[in-house]
Amino acid sequence: MRWAKTSLRNSFFGWMAHQSPAEPSARLEDIRKAMLQLLEQSPDGRNSAVERKVLFAHDLDELWYVRPDLMTAIAAARGESVARQCLADITRMFDAGTGGKLRRSGRSGPGKD
Repeated sequence: MRWAKTSLRNSFFGWMAHQSPAEPSARLEDIRKAMLQLLEQSPDGRNSAVERKVLFAHDLDELWYVRPDLMTAIAAARGESVARQCLADITRMFDAGTGGKLRRSGRSGPGKD
């Protein structure tokens, strides 16, 4: 049983050590700003949870996974077709710096077959 405790502890600390540092890149901030602007356009103030997720995202991966919540918030305020177009624009911002790597790695975007 000793090996289980050791491997669990080692895997936890190994995971903690390999976390990527925060990305203070201009691209990260551009995407964050675009997402926040979309949230500001909704007439109600019910998007505070989504806004916090966007504000406190440390890297591009965290922002990537906020997109479904953003889509839901925009669709509730402005309709699904507008939300799909807005998310397509946001997705292009992610793809701009990766050459489409995000989609090829198994992540799907809106409208992807």
